[in-house]
Amino acid sequence: MERSRVAVIIEDEEDVRELIAVVFRQAGFVTHGAPSGEKGVELVRQHDPMIVTLDIEMADMDGFEAARRIRLFSDSYVIMLTGRDDEADAMMGLDNGADDYIVKPFRPRELRSRINALLRRPRWQESPTPALKHRAGGSGRRSAERLEHNGLVLNVRTRKVEADGIELDLTGREFDLLHTLMESTWVYRSKADLAQKLRSVHYETGEPVTRREEWAVDSLIASLREKMGDTERPYRWLRADPGGYSLVL
Repeated sequence: MERSRVAVIIEDEEDVRELIAVVFRQAGFVTHGAPSGEKGVELVRQHDPMIVTLDIEMADMDGFEAARRIRLFSDSYVIMLTGRDDEADAMMGLDNGADDYIVKPFRPRELRSRINALLRRPRWQESPTPALKHRAGGSGRRSAERLEHNGLVLNVRTRKVEADGIELDLTGREFDLLHTLMESTWVYRSKADLAQKLRSVHYETGEPVTRREEWAVDSLIASLREKMGDTERPYRWLRADPGGYSLVL
C-alpha cells in the first residue's frame, strides 16, 4: 500500500509554519505542525509522514540534531529550511539525512516544485508488498540505511557496496548511480533522469541534460557491470531498457 500523503512541519515561526502547511494542503497532504524539534520528532514517530520540513534554527535543538534523530527510525523525505545562504549548512543538513534544502525566504511555488521532485524519487519500504515479493523473488530487503537486492548490498551511511559478500571499489558517481537505481526498485529510470541525479546540485535546475551527460551514464553502467562481474547476458543486476536502466528482477 502506498504511504498516506501526510506531512510534518517542524518550524518555530507560526506564520512560516502555516505558509508551508498551505502549500502541502494544496498538494493534497494532511499536515501536522510542531514549534520545536522535540515535538516535531515525536510527530514524525506518531504519524509516519511521507515528507518532513525541518527548520535548522530552533530553540530546543537545531535541525541537524532533529534530522539525525528522525533518521534513526524513519525514511520520510526531509526538506531542510535555513535562513542562511551558507553552503556549509546545506552540506551538513544533507550529511545528517536531509534529502533537500531551501533557503529562506522562499516562494511557495519553489517549495511545491521541491515537493514534486521528491515524490518522483520512490522510497524503499521496510516490508515489500506481496506483489513485490513475488516479482523480486523475495530477495529485496530495505531500510533507511541499507538496501539489498539479489545478493547486492548498499549501505547509504557508509557508502559501501558488496556483491555476494565482496566489497566493491566504486567511485562516488558509480555509488550515486547505483543508489538511485536500487532506491527506485523496479522503476525504469531514463538516462536523462539518471544524469540529472548525478549533477553536483541537490535540486533540479531546469537545464536540459546533454548527450554527453547521457553517454556518461552509459559509461558508468558499463563500469559498474565490470566491477560487479555482471558483464554476460542475461544480466543479474542492471537491466538496460530503451533509453534508460532499471534493476533486474
